[in-house]
Amino acid sequence: MDEKLIPKDSSSPRNSVVAIETLQGDADHHVEPDPEPMEEVRELLKLITGTTVLEFLPGFVSILLAGNMGGPNTQHYVDAATISVMSLGLGLASALDTLCSQAYGAKRSDKIGIYFQTGVVVLSVALVPMLVINSFAEPILNLLGQHTHLVRKVMQCQNIVKPLVAIAVIGNLVNLAAGYGLAYHTSLAFNGIAIARSLGNITLALLLVPYFMWQPQHLRQWWGHGWNIKAAVSYVNLFVQIGCPGMVMLAVEVWAFEILAILAGILPDSAVALSTHAVLMNVNIILYTAFYGIAVAASIRVGNCLGADQPKKAKMACFLALTITLGVSMVYGAAIMAMWSPLEIADGLNAVMQGIFRGAGKQKPAAVANVIGYYGGGIPLGAILAFAADMGVEGLWWGIGFGIAATWLSLTFMMLNYWRWDQLASEARQRTAQ
Repeated sequence: MDEKLIPKDSSSPRNSVVAIETLQGDADHHVEPDPEPMEEVRELLKLITGTTVLEFLPGFVSILLAGNMGGPNTQHYVDAATISVMSLGLGLASALDTLCSQAYGAKRSDKIGIYFQTGVVVLSVALVPMLVINSFAEPILNLLGQHTHLVRKVMQCQNIVKPLVAIAVIGNLVNLAAGYGLAYHTSLAFNGIAIARSLGNITLALLLVPYFMWQPQHLRQWWGHGWNIKAAVSYVNLFVQIGCPGMVMLAVEVWAFEILAILAGILPDSAVALSTHAVLMNVNIILYTAFYGIAVAASIRVGNCLGADQPKKAKMACFLALTITLGVSMVYGAAIMAMWSPLEIADGLNAVMQGIFRGAGKQKPAAVANVIGYYGGGIPLGAILAFAADMGVEGLWWGIGFGIAATWLSLTFMMLNYWRWDQLASEARQRTAQ
């Protein structure tokens, strides 16, 4: 983007009226060249890396360790992690998927640091109830882990990927070694797994310090002016407006599968039903990891292109991401869960579509679609099939599959019929100019 499109006064976070008018006026003379498909494919594949997979490994390792101990601890660990930290904390942090990716595309690196500080402020307040509800030690460490997650999002939105992979590898090794040692060779047992997960999160944060000392330009380009709490607080309203619907998007989906577990527990022969559901969940989580990686890549790339006033590239990145997802989901469905291949295709396309909506800053309609799809269609239909039609766990999963497909179709309908990509680019530039 031309330098004239960037407001000169970045010190005042609300000095936006003149900047927006300047952006809109210059946009009328901007002609975007047609994007190269292979270039967009390369950009997406560069973002779909081991970083996302490695972010999922700590939880997967913890589940395996808890599962080998026997008893109800596995389900307790999964419930505690998904209901509290994942769905609420990471959902709120998804505001950075929109704000940082669009700011980077608009070459407003000064805004990225402010958005990060806003995220720290919002999450610090939002996670206080968890400190009361959960035990006193672990949520404090989870709070540190969430701030680490904010830094990872900031770096991902700037296409800084390789160092995150190395840091995540070390963090996962710490998590695995500490989890095994504390769980099986001390009296801490199950509690040792939770402590190890927190140690892994702290390791991620600590390793970012020497990395930024080694590569100070990666910190300086978005943290040039240090802490500016006044500016950060001024963006709390914007962060919450984007983050709360993002939290609903994630929480609705995560809690829907928790409800499935409850329903499986009241089926006849509940022990077998719960075990079957747990196996299906574990397989689904492994497959979802790839879809999540594509969703993150699509979110970042779409946000970057919209912020850079390149709506054609954003649109192409969107459809290429969906095409890649369709191919991956068909391979997964045929090779691993042929019976559930329609569910895997719908799940993959829905996951990536959610990422596209985050990159475009359209979390609110996506949240509404999730609520209607999962709780208005998927869960009620699953209950009917499981109990009235006597299909058991299979009925629950066919029902949730219908809800996932309905959500994906509704999001696709909105995108194809109501989105104007040039208007989305204008909104992104206005948002960044605030």
